[in-house]
Amino acid sequence: ELSDEVAEYHEKLMPLIFALLNDSNVTILKHAMRALDVILEGLGEPVVRYLPDLMQRMVVLLDSGSLDIKPLAFSVIGSVAHSSGEAFTPYFGEIIARIKQAMSLVGDEDVMALRSVATDTAATVAEAVGKVAFAPHLEDTMKLALQGMELDTSTLREGSYCYFGVLSRVFGSDFTPFLGYIAPQLLKTLRIDESSVFDLAANQDSDMDDDDEQSPFGMSTAIADEKEVAIDAAGELFASTTTGFIPYVEDIAKELVNLLDHFSDEVRKSAVSSLFTFIRTCNKIANPETWKAGVPL
Repeated sequence: ELSDEVAEYHEKLMPLIFALLNDSNVTILKHAMRALDVILEGLGEPVVRYLPDLMQRMVVLLDSGSLDIKPLAFSVIGSVAHSSGEAFTPYFGEIIARIKQAMSLVGDEDVMALRSVATDTAATVAEAVGKVAFAPHLEDTMKLALQGMELDTSTLREGSYCYFGVLSRVFGSDFTPFLGYIAPQLLKTLRIDESSVFDLAANQDSDMDDDDEQSPFGMSTAIADEKEVAIDAAGELFASTTTGFIPYVEDIAKELVNLLDHFSDEVRKSAVSSLFTFIRTCNKIANPETWKAGVPL
């Protein structure tokens, strides 16, 4: 929340954090990378001076770090790409190869978490380097993201939805051919029946802690989070591809309306926002004449 304020002290903080990035203590390394992520998020153009050392260290961690370190390395790389923009391009080749490798992993929960972060990082990197540079990798990463949608992992599906939304923004109407694969997944997520969660809750002891790992409300939260990200992606996809998304507007809009009374504040908020995006995009496609004062509506 204070990334911009913290980033103002980057000249004092970055040398200290770089020293900690070489610490052999995994706990210290994790904290150093999280601190680095916060600073980079609000750093902007000054990040360029740190790029060579940063990327060299992150590549080493991606290649030889433990499974719980690699997601943090991808997260830092995403922040670096976001802050540096086109200046990230020289590092793009070696990073996209590692992203693809991570996006193809299948395994336990930790492995799926790594795959999800890699998918999200692919989107951030694509936005940084731009359409032309990322185009040769679009087909491969899209295939991997869509394959990830078939795995029974909400976190991974969230990462894929983020990827779809950002890539549609990068490629615009050129992203239209992929909508036929994405739209059914969106509808599948938006239509997930959560009533069973509350049926289960009714059969649990009334004094169950909502934070308990076995709490049905915990399961509901994972579904709600997935729906929230899917809703945001739907709005982004329509705004970016415009007429290409028209065949899917009616069905998805109906689901968004149904979610306006969802129990989650965040889901309801995203549904309202995306419905407004749908309205604005429809108006843009219709290209109406500009209204003038005194002219009847």
